[in-house]
Amino acid sequence: MKYTQKITCIILFLLIIACSENKKGDTFKKVVPVKTVEIKSTTETTSRNYVGVVEEESASALSFSISGNVHNVYVAEGQKVNKGMLLAQVSAENLQSTYDAAQATLKQAEDAMVRMQMLYDSQSLPEIKYIEAKTKLEQAKSSARIAEKNISESKLYAPFDGIIGKRLIDIGENVIPGKPVFTLLKINSVKVKFSVSENEISNIDKQGEATIIVTALGNKQFKGLVTEKNITANNVTHTYDAKIKLENGSGELIPGMVCRVMLKKNHDDKIFVLPNNSVLVSHDGSHFVWLVKNGCATATAVQVGELTDSGVTIENGINAGDRVIVEGYHKVSEGMKVTEI
Repeated sequence: MKYTQKITCIILFLLIIACSENKKGDTFKKVVPVKTVEIKSTTETTSRNYVGVVEEESASALSFSISGNVHNVYVAEGQKVNKGMLLAQVSAENLQSTYDAAQATLKQAEDAMVRMQMLYDSQSLPEIKYIEAKTKLEQAKSSARIAEKNISESKLYAPFDGIIGKRLIDIGENVIPGKPVFTLLKINSVKVKFSVSENEISNIDKQGEATIIVTALGNKQFKGLVTEKNITANNVTHTYDAKIKLENGSGELIPGMVCRVMLKKNHDDKIFVLPNNSVLVSHDGSHFVWLVKNGCATATAVQVGELTDSGVTIENGINAGDRVIVEGYHKVSEGMKVTEI
């Protein structure tokens, strides 16, 4: 009985080994179907992306040329204004009184001059008296002109079409000559400023084409050219500022808007482009792809470049004619046999 049990155990052990060897053989001979693409060189136009901010073409600080108490303010920050539009005014009561007094003095001087002129023409008036009367008339005219000018300057008008950037006064405040009360921004054309790292600034070309995408305007796109490129880096960020000029006849681009800047980059050399999903990342952060060589899968390290509309550029690691697995790569391992479908 014991002998029979021993024989049975040996037979079962041999069967397990046989099955195990058979499974190993099946695994080794297993062929995985994959989809591949053949690497071909191509000439691509890629783009570099940056974050930009819309700036005004120019800004002017507006101020009253006289002192006074602010009587009214007619505009707010961010408001579009046209040339000649009334922005604010100071109280003109005292100015009006001064003007009335100047006009009365002028009238008196004119009347006196008429009488003096008659006496002078008849040679009944000494020369010095005539000169005194004439001088008083000129002084009265000058005072009247100043008083009239002060009244007109009690109102502040927009010198050009634009948008109010900052409002620095409120009703009841006292203003003095030359103190800024508004900042008026000229936006017939605008500039988009963006920062570029020190290792990329040499690749930014003046007059280079750019596409501007403004999220606040429903991702509307604008075309422009790079017109400015700083040669001095920011002391803190070590970045360089560059600017793109855009025409803004419609006035829809407002200073302060954040936008995306896309600069075209033409590749003079031929490059390789692969679908994004075919480029994998290993545990150490490096990139690799699966190639088919002699009917087997082989992991190959690659150096990736920029993203394009077609995929990701490959700068090193593969050659024209290589076949890259683009579907089914998650089922393969090193040396596994594959069949292309």
